[in-house]
Amino acid sequence: MDTTEDFETLRDRARALVAKGSYQEAGAAYLQAADVATTAGEADLADEALCGWGAAETELGNGAEVMPELRQILLGSPVDHNCCLAAYTLARAHELEGQIKKALFYARLFRDRAEYVERSGLRGLAQNLLGNLLVAEGRETDAAMCYRAALRLSEDASPTWKASAEGNLGYCLVVQAAGTRVPRRARFREGLKLMYRSLRTFRRERAEWDIALSHLDLCYAHLELRRTACAKRHAATALELAKRVGDSDMVKNCLYLLGQAAVLESDTEAAREFFGDLERRFYPERAGLADVLISVDLRQVVNLRA
Repeated sequence: MDTTEDFETLRDRARALVAKGSYQEAGAAYLQAADVATTAGEADLADEALCGWGAAETELGNGAEVMPELRQILLGSPVDHNCCLAAYTLARAHELEGQIKKALFYARLFRDRAEYVERSGLRGLAQNLLGNLLVAEGRETDAAMCYRAALRLSEDASPTWKASAEGNLGYCLVVQAAGTRVPRRARFREGLKLMYRSLRTFRRERAEWDIALSHLDLCYAHLELRRTACAKRHAATALELAKRVGDSDMVKNCLYLLGQAAVLESDTEAAREFFGDLERRFYPERAGLADVLISVDLRQVVNLRA
């Protein structure tokens, strides 16, 4: 009994550290929990802790190092919950490696296993993960279906989790509307409504990275509606926050959309400034990229979530 209590204390401490984003400390706590469980002969608890350790290491960028351990748990554990945790983290690790098709394979395993586990939130988490991967592949219609399913299954989810799914769904709806020959105003309206609702939640929760992404999505939506002044305000806010949180991909997307806004306003000088900055920072080997971007509108082929 004492061993179980020690394990639970370590596991709960690790979960709290994950919630704060302290992944290195969380990983160490999970490894301690795994040692305690192994010593007590509790193999299933040890596997659960190792899944937690793998998830923490994955968020630190060490996904390739933990994949073998997670695959072993996925293939050998008799506990569906542990298999779910392993499949989820394998999907996440491949996602961070840019291996979206492999990530989708494990995400679907996670979704299928979650159907047999009586744990709150797992099925919604599986649908949300699938949505994230599908939108990274440019499959916004399929991703939107997953996000809608995730929201239906999110009764006990945190406000920021729900807001993230809402914002993602809103982005997908806007992309779908923008991709039709005759823009669908109803879909734009629903998408914008979800985006603004998501932004309000993130502001209340002070989730700075999510706030930045919300502003970036809103910039894209307003650009598609030719509301350039509004788009520029959102992009400028997103750029400032992206620099603050150190997200270079978001900085890149902000510069691109600011350049596109300038092109739509026929402000070639401003467009050249933003696209030139984009070229110097991120594509120094592609001389003349700024000129190409001024001449060719690539919004329909650029995936802001890839």
